[in-house]
Amino acid sequence: MSPRPHTRERRGAVAASRQPVTQFLRYLRNERNASEHTCRNYALDLKLFFDFLGHQRLAAVTPLDVRRFVAHLSTQQQARRTIARRLSCLRSFFRFLCRDDQQDHNPAAAIPTPRLEKRLPAFLDEAQTARLLEAPSLKKWQGWRDRALLETLYSTGMRVSELVGLNLEDVDHISGSALVRGKGKKERLAPIGEPALQA
Repeated sequence: MSPRPHTRERRGAVAASRQPVTQFLRYLRNERNASEHTCRNYALDLKLFFDFLGHQRLAAVTPLDVRRFVAHLSTQQQARRTIARRLSCLRSFFRFLCRDDQQDHNPAAAIPTPRLEKRLPAFLDEAQTARLLEAPSLKKWQGWRDRALLETLYSTGMRVSELVGLNLEDVDHISGSALVRGKGKKERLAPIGEPALQA
């Protein structure tokens, strides 16, 4: 018994989409240095999208199809961050196809990202901060080093990445300030307290 026409169409659509997905994942690994975790997530996102499309051909995908997919994810009560990641995956995938001349338009480009819920940052209270600063044992030099790092982070409010790039000559003991190099190689002066200077 021969397969039904729509079954053949579905198989043909799946086969036609498989090669571009493989090329896209290879591009992520080799040219974008994406992690295996990211590649696995993107592969799953694309599989869900093509399962949702059914027998529809890749070249026939429209912005309406992408909107319907996003609405489908919402009805499944998926988290907004998950939906946003899957939409970002589709944008990147179709952008890759357009760059590679396999697609003449990006149907996901103009689809708005779901508004993400804002989360209040977690913070330590005064007692917890004091315990953290006093945690390193000062019996060895490593403890003195860790105490100095913690005191500097607490005093200046700089990022860990900024602290890693801080040199001794960047600290002005007289004015009580530190020259911090942030994102985009931007420099700023941050006040640094006496406990951090002594540490």
